[in-house]
Amino acid sequence: MDSTGRLALMFLPLLMIGAAPGHLVQEHIGNNAEICLLPPDEGPCRARIPSYYYDRYTQSCRQFIYGGCKGNANNFETWAACHEACRRIEKVPHICRLEVNENICEEPREMYFFNLMTMTCEKFMSVGCNRNGNQFSDKASCMDFCAPKKSTYYVLWYFYFIFLSRLFDGKKSIS
Repeated sequence: MDSTGRLALMFLPLLMIGAAPGHLVQEHIGNNAEICLLPPDEGPCRARIPSYYYDRYTQSCRQFIYGGCKGNANNFETWAACHEACRRIEKVPHICRLEVNENICEEPREMYFFNLMTMTCEKFMSVGCNRNGNQFSDKASCMDFCAPKKSTYYVLWYFYFIFLSRLFDGKKSIS
């Protein structure tokens, strides 16, 4: 295959995605974490409007009463609107959604916990006696257990690029 054909083959998936319906392209742009991981905020007013927010601990949309003013962006008129906006938030195991426990009752030691807001493991000084499971001795084991797994979409792209690299390296094509 000549270099023009290889170049066309390389850009074909990008053209296909560009021609797809808008929601398919939007699906992989972002997951709205900056909105969906905010805590619910009913605001200072007292209108009592049934609304929905994404609960980062249950990893689902839940109803709450919105006061009608201020609050934050994690506030949706319907469950469907909440679900559509937040469905791409990566899921993490239950233990990793627990708040870090900092009760003082023993010598402090350096540990790691999974922070649901930053979606990464962070260092803290453990001085607790009632550990809740979201405590790991090192960052690697914390990330191995808690980090969201890659979606099928990214795995498929990975294999596609392996195929392309073999094609351009002049190695045997995949059959």
